[in-house]
Amino acid sequence: MIIFHPDMKPLFQIVQLGTGANGSAVVQQLTQLMNIFSVKGSYLLADPDIVEKHNLKNQLFLPSDVGQKKADVLARRYGRHYEVPVFSYAEQYVSTLETMEALFDDAFLKDYYCNMKIPVLIGTVDNNFSRQLMHAFFMSQPYMIYVDAGVEGSRVPQDARSMDSWTSEERDAYNATGWTGQIVCGIRWNDETILDPVCSAFPDMLLDDDPIAPGAACIQQLSKEPQKLLTNKYAALEVISYFNTLFSEQRIAHHKSYINLKHKYKVKTYPIEKQQILSHQSESE
Repeated sequence: MIIFHPDMKPLFQIVQLGTGANGSAVVQQLTQLMNIFSVKGSYLLADPDIVEKHNLKNQLFLPSDVGQKKADVLARRYGRHYEVPVFSYAEQYVSTLETMEALFDDAFLKDYYCNMKIPVLIGTVDNNFSRQLMHAFFMSQPYMIYVDAGVEGSRVPQDARSMDSWTSEERDAYNATGWTGQIVCGIRWNDETILDPVCSAFPDMLLDDDPIAPGAACIQQLSKEPQKLLTNKYAALEVISYFNTLFSEQRIAHHKSYINLKHKYKVKTYPIEKQQILSHQSESE
């Protein structure tokens, strides 16, 4: 278990990449948590995607939002409702380390009293290009918490046929896939990696020459590997469970969570075996 020293008064500088089905659910619940626990800090959403009509079925948007930037809509709606400082970056896809660095600009922070600023990166993206970028940025930081959520896409025919015209084998393939996902929490502290991030836990992600880089239409990817709504909901809720413990107890109890909605237990968590107290100088027990 990772415990943040009780004398620490942290200011959380949170940046989230991705505001789709998984990401929009995280935004709603995380802003609510920040309000409940009076969390000091800021929350920035980075995603230039525009709300389209088909998004209304599985993402937290309204018909009046169609045509607007997702990050702008969510930042305005939930920041205002929960009275939390939520900002948005919707100019372009985050594709360089320089842009990542700019997202953590202290200009987004209010003049709160704290003795430790903790940068927090949340990944709710559907491509390994962005995960590789976040991994490189995370590994370059002296202090950072990085929570990444990923879900499996469903297997569908690679053409435009409606489900009514699928073969029985294609239906079986669709029904058997899209039910799994994972959440991984990485931590950097005093220039050391305390918990491995997602690309270290799943090194194949670093080798993936992902064709779906930022800038490619999300609908193109979803037509190839559509994500099931229920899997995204479970993944978002599991992400929030990490932050609930962090905000309420100043600790992180789990390193990884695996989701399998075909299994009777649905979510399996992997606790952090070694207890470690983190302050400006780390201590172990």
